[in-house]
Amino acid sequence: MSDTFALGCNYEGDYGLKMLYVSPDSTMKEVADIARQHIAGVFVAEPKPGVVLRVRRHGEEEFLPEGLKVSEAGFIQMDTVDIIHVPAAQA
Repeated sequence: MSDTFALGCNYEGDYGLKMLYVSPDSTMKEVADIARQHIAGVFVAEPKPGVVLRVRRHGEEEFLPEGLKVSEAGFIQMDTVDIIHVPAAQA
């Protein structure tokens, strides 16, 4: 298995899609953290205190489990995920 996996990233508040390169072993929580590291503070403001980032398939409403690995999610290369700001109390 390749050691990198390309995902399109639609980060809430950003003006366009970014490409993320993650490990197939990355969890959805790690995908959200990688997106924040590369996008927040550069293209958009850092998440506000009390907010967590959650991942869902682009266009879907349900969030993916934070512990789900990229390799287990059924993604194909360059599928797009939405990274959404969620109040911690609702996460």
